[in-house]
Amino acid sequence: MASVSQFAQYLLRLDPKRNPARMCFHNYLKYMVDPTAPFTPGVVQTFYSRVLQFEQWQTDAHELSETVRSDISGYLKGAAAPEEIALWHYLRHPETMQVVPLKLYNDLEELVKEEHQPRQKSGEQVKAVKVSESQCMALLLAPGGSLEVKVYPAMAMIWGTKLRLVAPVSHLFYTSKLELMPHVRQVLEGNLLTTHCFETTVDRVQGLTTRGATFKIFETFICGRVSETQNLFLQLKKLEKHFINPQTDPFYQEIIGRLERAKRLMENPTAENVAEADRALNRGRFALRVIFPNDRLLNLLITHLEYGIAQRLTQQPQGQGPDLGDAP
Repeated sequence: MASVSQFAQYLLRLDPKRNPARMCFHNYLKYMVDPTAPFTPGVVQTFYSRVLQFEQWQTDAHELSETVRSDISGYLKGAAAPEEIALWHYLRHPETMQVVPLKLYNDLEELVKEEHQPRQKSGEQVKAVKVSESQCMALLLAPGGSLEVKVYPAMAMIWGTKLRLVAPVSHLFYTSKLELMPHVRQVLEGNLLTTHCFETTVDRVQGLTTRGATFKIFETFICGRVSETQNLFLQLKKLEKHFINPQTDPFYQEIIGRLERAKRLMENPTAENVAEADRALNRGRFALRVIFPNDRLLNLLITHLEYGIAQRLTQQPQGQGPDLGDAP
């Protein structure tokens, strides 16, 4: 059986840039799927389940079906055994599929729990966590301690007499130490129709960001640490706060440490110390607003620091502006 990478190479020879549906199919396989995975009907069905979340492909479902059907047929004729071809007869194409919105979060959560029951019966611990009114996270904890994280939107596919979940918009894998699993393809939804596809190693993180309904490359990145990739890091922290205790989160501890140090610096309010405290305050405000909303400890430290800096500024001699050095 061919691999995902081999079929993606076949699509590349067909010049996918000339056909939006083919380009979407090629980009999805190349950027979001493990290249060594076998190319099966399940891979294509998941692709359909993901792209039909975009209004463009709901509208152009016939074009998408015809293109993918033709590409797969052409490839199988020269590369597959008869028994492999038979497996593809059961593939459902977008022209026969319907995606519907789920208006109530509870319906989404129940569907997430129902579809992951087999994983629970096999010995994994399964938990559904509310991310927002329109997203539900499935946490799948293996007996060995590794964790799989999937985030589902409030959509479902009609499949016979039942509803099925659409493909997750984020799919992450963690070790038993709750660190991103190295050498594994990670997929994380970003802002403005972007998706981060990346892998981590011992000394770096590398990947790319796609944008839009055809998963075109928006940017690529290679960094020493995940924290150096601003957009990726921010989206990652927004998810991790739902299953990683802040007390064990290095980023959270760094923010707390900076605020506590800034509070001590204000006991000797030199211009340099006030400037550093102001930078810590801005960083803390951002973390509280975007990543850890309603966190009591963060809110308390920020409030105390704001009061200390405000006191320092009111003590400036009349006519003399605040000296904050290089503070932003």
